[in-house]
Amino acid sequence: MSENSKYREMFVQEALEHVESLNQHLLKFEEEPNVREHVDVLFRSAHTIKGMAATMSYDQIREICKTIEEIFDKFRKGEETITTELGNVIFYGIDLLKQLIHDETKIINLDEFLNYVKNPSDLKQNHDESETTLTPQVKSPTVRVKMQDLDSLVNLVGEMMISKMRLEQILHTHDSDEGREILMTLGRLITDIQYQTMKIRLVPIDQVFNRFSRMIRDVSTSLGKEVKLDVDDSGIELDRTVLDAITDPLLHMLRNAVDHGLETPSERREKGKPATGTIRLRASRIGDRVEIYVEDDGRGIDLEAIKAKALEKQIATAEGIAHMSDEEIIGLIGTPGLSTAKAVTDISGRGVGMDVVMTQVKNVGGQVKILTTKGSGTSIVLTIPMSLAIIGGLLVNISNQKYVLPLSSISTTITVDKNEIKNVHGKEMITLRDKVVPVIRASQILGLVSTLDEVSNSQINIVVVDKDGKSYGLIVDSLEREQEVVIKRLDGLSNSSNAFSDATILPDGKVALILEPSLLV
Repeated sequence: MSENSKYREMFVQEALEHVESLNQHLLKFEEEPNVREHVDVLFRSAHTIKGMAATMSYDQIREICKTIEEIFDKFRKGEETITTELGNVIFYGIDLLKQLIHDETKIINLDEFLNYVKNPSDLKQNHDESETTLTPQVKSPTVRVKMQDLDSLVNLVGEMMISKMRLEQILHTHDSDEGREILMTLGRLITDIQYQTMKIRLVPIDQVFNRFSRMIRDVSTSLGKEVKLDVDDSGIELDRTVLDAITDPLLHMLRNAVDHGLETPSERREKGKPATGTIRLRASRIGDRVEIYVEDDGRGIDLEAIKAKALEKQIATAEGIAHMSDEEIIGLIGTPGLSTAKAVTDISGRGVGMDVVMTQVKNVGGQVKILTTKGSGTSIVLTIPMSLAIIGGLLVNISNQKYVLPLSSISTTITVDKNEIKNVHGKEMITLRDKVVPVIRASQILGLVSTLDEVSNSQINIVVVDKDGKSYGLIVDSLEREQEVVIKRLDGLSNSSNAFSDATILPDGKVALILEPSLLV
């Protein structure tokens, strides 16, 4: 049995989805060769399959992906245009990928394919047609369920929870022993269904973490580097949707850490470091969120190289860069197309890595934080929700409107006398546990008129939240209660420009927006 058998099912499922994406978008690209979006999707799908194949040591898949990725890169740069003959060759390569994905023992004539790439006109429809027909699917002991069907089930459970809370509120005003008994039974059943439904969606994070060890070994060997990977998953399970979204970002981060972050053994010895570099991949749970750390003890990020590349690519002006802090310079790393690699290699250097990291993590409601020290190493922290369905929240009132703050973002809540709020250089502050904490009025941030009458009410309610290790106070009109809330995604809103992207339905049937404190402050 192959040593990859434990992860093969996941690989086959994910790779075939990307193969289908290649087929669909190549057809669209042939019809609309001037639409940049099509070639971007093609490039990303080929790049992702190549990365997954590298972790599984499927060399022929990796070589085919590398070859067609280079063709897509030429399309992107305008160095080559799509023709019918070249399209036939790419489709032939995609068919070969499908065969190799289905059958890990299959060996193809790679030189023949590479010759067709150099001379597209040589490809006639003379290859064995039976080779491109669908191979029987890999037998699986599991049943694959569409995520949209599972999402629908979770939504129905959420609706049941909302109905239960409304019934609870009605029975509170119409006292009935029989009604309370029915409510208790209903509550128990809904809780059990909720638990089982969420359990179906949860996947051990080590299913992804353990796939990287072989990849790190192979990549470091090809680069002539000595690397040790320390993994600690802490037994954490994540929602499958979240886990799928962070797999590619983690892959890019680890490959970049080996390629760009760690020095060669000789360079490390010259700097007084051990010849073997260390990469730490660890996860920890903070409330209903998970923090994933990718840390290396390498050379750190070269901020001057980022500045130079940002100027070269016209991403920023010289005047703008001069006024940027180190944190803002590091933030430029997530800009599409910005890569400080001096050469394009199999490992990295096409400017696709951190763009994928930032985008995919943000799409699941997560955040990316990068810390670096020149000569000592880099630490990248992904903060992601454990689930995208149900969270614990604190219900607050702001300007006669109800909002929900995720409990995972809250450090504490306090009530202070209005005289305790001091004005320092035009900014309001309070003292909390011998530390000065800046406070922000939520109504002002949201553009609302505050209904808080500070003249008659001397007590001010403050929700203390944490962002990047710093505490901030959020002034609200009043605090109501903690409760589990069912997340309802608001379509058409950008996470980057709004303090909220989700909502929930309260027991009284009204809608409340879910605020993200880190974006508010």
